[in-house]
Amino acid sequence: MESLNENLRRKIDNFLRQPLIAKIATVRADGSPHVVPVIYNWDGQYIYVIGRKRAAWIEHIRREPRVAVLVDDPRPPHPRVLIEGEAEIVGTDWVEMGKAMLEKYMGKEMSQRYIEGTIDQPRWVIKIIPKKVTSWIISEEDAATRKAWHPRYYEPGTKWYNEYINEKRLKKY
Repeated sequence: MESLNENLRRKIDNFLRQPLIAKIATVRADGSPHVVPVIYNWDGQYIYVIGRKRAAWIEHIRREPRVAVLVDDPRPPHPRVLIEGEAEIVGTDWVEMGKAMLEKYMGKEMSQRYIEGTIDQPRWVIKIIPKKVTSWIISEEDAATRKAWHPRYYEPGTKWYNEYINEKRLKKY
């Protein structure tokens, strides 16, 4: 039987392979947050994004590599994954990855036109190495159940809290 962790990893992996828009948060020089929407590639271990050479957030990463990336789906039941990690600028060879990413998001014809029109513009490939992953991926069936919340949020004395504590006690025996 598949363990909960393996099941959750599979759900996160399937979710992140969808053509959703990621929001990457970087840290400005003054310490304030900067968030930009980006398309991305998830390879099962890392998130890759491509940034324009002169984009402000690239300079933020050079100075402070800690980032947060939120990928969410606006459709119910509103699944989302938050990845906290470190960004690494891995090079300027972006074309092949860019083609694949753009085709996934825009379709073949539009992505080809976009590449042809912008291919001479320099870009950076950024690899984001996850350090912490938090997910909110639930089924429609689970949306109104205790499974919709992590147990750390159950308020002591409430129905969900009491059910959770009783289940934990039973598992000990």
